[in-house]
Amino acid sequence: MRLAFHGPGKGKTTAALGTALRAYGHGMRILYVGVMKTPYYMGEEVGEYKAMKRLGIDAVYLTELKSPKSALQYAVDAAGRYDVIILDEVLYAIRQGLISRDELKKLEGVESHVIATGNYWHPSLRDIFHLITRLDAEKHYYNLGNKAIKGLDW
Repeated sequence: MRLAFHGPGKGKTTAALGTALRAYGHGMRILYVGVMKTPYYMGEEVGEYKAMKRLGIDAVYLTELKSPKSALQYAVDAAGRYDVIILDEVLYAIRQGLISRDELKKLEGVESHVIATGNYWHPSLRDIFHLITRLDAEKHYYNLGNKAIKGLDW
C-alpha cells in the first residue's frame, strides 16, 4: 500500500511514524528517509531520530543522501529489504521541483508499503496512493506566539 499524509497542518511526520511504530510492533522492518530533513533541530537531535536509533529502525537523512532525488532512489533500491518505507517531506520536494511526479511513480513497482509526507498536494498524485489524508490545524499554538516545543514538535 502507498499512503500519503499531506496538508498545512501539524502531524504528517507524526502520523507516518505512528503507522511505522504499529508496523514495527508486528515485526516489520522500517526505513525512514528524511528527503528534505536533517536529524537536528537547533543543534540538537530530534526526538524521532533518537527513538528510531534506540529501536534499531534504520533512518537516513538529506545530510547523508545529498539530494532529494538520491533519497528517492535510495528508497526504491532498498524496497525489497524493508516492509515499510517512510519518505518524509517527499511531497514538498515535488513542490520545489526537486523530484518529479514521474520519479515518484517509481514507488508503484516496489514491494514495500510506502508512506509519503509533505505539505504539498496536487490532484495528479492521486492515482499513486491508496490512502490520502489531509491534515489541517483548526488551531495551533504557533499562531499564539509559541515556538516549537521539544518533545511535541521535535
